[in-house]
Formats: sequence, structure tokens, C-alpha cells
Amino acid sequence: MIWEAQRQAEERWDAEREAMLFLEAHRLAHTPDSHAVALHALRHPGSVLGREVARRTDGGVRLTPDDVDSLRPLLRVHEEAGHSHEAWQRDLGVQAERLESLTTDARQIARDFTSDMAALSGVDRDAEARSAGDVAGLLEQLIARIAKTERELAELSGHIAALRDRIDTVPRNEDVDPLTGVMTPTGARQMIAELPDLAHGYVLASCGLDDLDAIEARYGRSVADNVVRAFVATLRQSCVGADIIRWQDNLFVLLLRGRPLSHLAMMMEEARGAMLARTLRLRGSGEPIGVVTLSAGVAMGQGAELPEVLDRAEAFRAVASAGQGNRVVSRA
Repeated sequence: MIWEAQRQAEERWDAEREAMLFLEAHRLAHTPDSHAVALHALRHPGSVLGREVARRTDGGVRLTPDDVDSLRPLLRVHEEAGHSHEAWQRDLGVQAERLESLTTDARQIARDFTSDMAALSGVDRDAEARSAGDVAGLLEQLIARIAKTERELAELSGHIAALRDRIDTVPRNEDVDPLTGVMTPTGARQMIAELPDLAHGYVLASCGLDDLDAIEARYGRSVADNVVRAFVATLRQSCVGADIIRWQDNLFVLLLRGRPLSHLAMMMEEARGAMLARTLRLRGSGEPIGVVTLSAGVAMGQGAELPEVLDRAEAFRAVASAGQGNRVVSRA
């Protein structure tokens, strides 16, 4: 819980910092409306509001106070949609933690029983009668603990089923990745279509975590999801100005328009170092997960479609992730 609170505080701080820099760059007064527009556009670039802000600022154009006023209706729509999404996401997190706790309890029951049986198996022949009584007592305790865990699992199953029904009724925004809040390929489609026509080209980075599958196998999906969120928070902090797309699962694409390849490569190096320096811990126990690293490939696009440039970046990422990973590769 401490790690989760710290992570959320870090993400809020990063978002507030980006919003302040945005307002300064656009020479906008720090009013509640301008701050809210900046904050929502930066945290949800694939939303209607985020895309409209990107469209109005394309080419380095600054937003004006009139722009902020005209964007307020989109801000209200975005906030209203976000409330229902955040509510069921919080509930889902609570149920995931309960399930993780019950799974831990079940494992502990099995370990305790195995340990007790091993201890009893070492008694001498003179204590056989007492040993039989002890075994019966252990079995009785085991049955009681299992029954209690089963009841709690049945109750949790009912809560999860009700939550699933609620989630199914929530309108889905296919433009935004629900886990991280960054764009999906669907949300970035218009931006992707315009890339070949950019006069000064663009640079693309493909990146992912080196150990995500191992983390999920060892700790479970909810822990892996938290690591992905921490990863995206690191990308946001180190790659200010780049558009982030969750392409699929553990593949994230970053786009930077009108800048040299070295600029994005340096950003990715900063993200790599920042990720390496983070101490990620399990909620509840505080147990360190261990070092989590990223690998990335960076490629240049000039008059080229995104799939072609992504293929080159992915080839570089394959080189970067070979062995222990933890590298950024931008040239053969």
C-alpha cells in the first residue's frame, strides 16, 4: 500500500509538473480552467480533448485564452466519462488485492500443513498414539481453514461477477488504453496517417520491459499491471513532448515530430536510467520486486509510413533486448 501511494503521488506530481510547463510554454495564465485543460490533454492525449489540443497546437502554435474557453465543453465531457471509468477501476483494484490475499492464504495453508506433517512424521514409535491424535487435530484445523477460504472466495466471486456486469455497461473509449491512460493505435490513427507528410519527418521509438513476463509469472497479473503503470509514468517524465502509444501488450511506441533521431534516443536513455533506478515493491508486504529494465529501438522516418519505420525500430529493439537487455539501440 505504501508503494502504491508513493507511485500515485509520483504520477500526480509528474502530471502537475508537465501541466505547469505546458502553460508556461503557451504563455497562459494559471487559471483553474487552463490548468484543467492542460492536465487532461497531457494525461489523456488520445481523448477528444487531447486530440483537439494537439490539432490546435500542431506546428508550434500557442493556445490562447479563447482556445481554453472553447475547450471547456470538451473538458466537461472528458471529466464525466472519467468518473465512471475511475470508479470501476478502483473497485477492480480492490477485488484484485482481495484475490491476491486469498491466494496467499491458500498457499500458506498448504505450507503450514506440509510443515506440520513433516514434523509429525519424525516422532518415535512410543508416541504413535499421540501422533495419530495430532494428525486428526491438524486435519480438523485444515478443513476449517479451507472452508473459511472457500466461503471468502465464493463471496469474492460474486463481487467480481457484479463488477464485470458494471464494466460491461460502461461506454468504452477505444482511443485510450484503460490501464495506462495513453493512446491506443485507434486513438492515434489520425496522427499516424499524417506522419508521411511531415516536412521535417519524425522519429519513432519502440520499447518494452525486459522482464514483464517473468514478473507476471512470479507475482501475478495485478503486480505486472502496476509495473506497466510505473513504466509509463517513467516514459512520461523522461520523454516530455513525445506522443506515447500502447501498441500492444508490452510494446509501446513513442513518436516525436520534427526532431533529430538523437533527441529521442537521449530521451529513451534517460527513461532507461530512470527505470533502472526505481525501487518497485509489492503492495502489502513491501517486498522488492527487483530491478526492472527496459529496452528500446529508435528509428527515423522521413516521408515513410509508420509500419516501415516501426519495423526498423523493432529490429533495433530486438538487438537491444538480446542477452540481459537494458539497452537503447538507434543504429545498426
